[in-house]
Amino acid sequence: MGAQREVEPITLERLIKDLRALGVRKGDLLNVKVSMGSIGYVVGGAHTLIDALLEVVGPEGTIVTDSFVLVYPLPLSEKDALRVVDRHTPSYAGALANAMAYRPDAVRSSHPVQKFVAIGALAHELLDAHTPESYAYDVLRVMAQSCGRNLKIGSDDKVVGVGTTHVAIGLLGFHQRRPRAGVNYYNYGTGEVRTFERNWAGACDKGLKNFIPLYRSGGAIVSEGRVGNVEAKITDMKMTLDIELDALRKDPMFFMCADPACEGCRLAWDFSTGSRVSCRVHRWICLVRSFPRLARRGMKLLAGE
Repeated sequence: MGAQREVEPITLERLIKDLRALGVRKGDLLNVKVSMGSIGYVVGGAHTLIDALLEVVGPEGTIVTDSFVLVYPLPLSEKDALRVVDRHTPSYAGALANAMAYRPDAVRSSHPVQKFVAIGALAHELLDAHTPESYAYDVLRVMAQSCGRNLKIGSDDKVVGVGTTHVAIGLLGFHQRRPRAGVNYYNYGTGEVRTFERNWAGACDKGLKNFIPLYRSGGAIVSEGRVGNVEAKITDMKMTLDIELDALRKDPMFFMCADPACEGCRLAWDFSTGSRVSCRVHRWICLVRSFPRLARRGMKLLAGE
């Protein structure tokens, strides 16, 4: 066996240097989307990345990330009804979201599900207004109108989208048929526990990549480089939103993926053109085609290869 390759640790100083080289500036308003595992071994983990971002944007800048929480089928079961969401509820969005949410200098929005968390000069201005009555992604709309930029650290496969597509879907009023879901949440204004029902549309992760060539040709990609061991890019949020609105007005199905078995794209939208039978047939075809590959893999495992 060959010698094991030593993993070079990613330090605070390295992250600061990489972020500045990428084009992060003093005073930036950043929507941060990141795959921590892709960066490499970061000494100190997500808190070190937060420290690096705050050092580069300075006290006049602001960093924002989503810290969304899970929803459950409605009506809530007895078990799910006990899961009351408050400002301390952990997020499924990853290490950065949870590290930011528990910092004393962080502000987390009071939206019951699509919570955002921010640190910096505009944190309260952005998030205090994001309440149960707000559109789920309204924070990103405000950021796009305020010269905000999206910082994506990770590949397009690992870190999906730039955030503003959900704003475009909401502004255009697209309707998606989804099972009823929601949460019980603590209302800090009244001191009551209330039930909130999900009331926004989602999007297929695979289809969001359809916009990338448009961002590039439209000049929305401000800069590209690397942070740690992974690719990174900065996009202009107003430009990506304008590009998405234009594309979706011309073709509402532009953000659909190419998978004929994807029920989320083929069936869920008012303008979807697929059928449940077609989706199931294509899913069966994919399963049948995978049999030889799975069989070969099983034979290798049995042979100890």
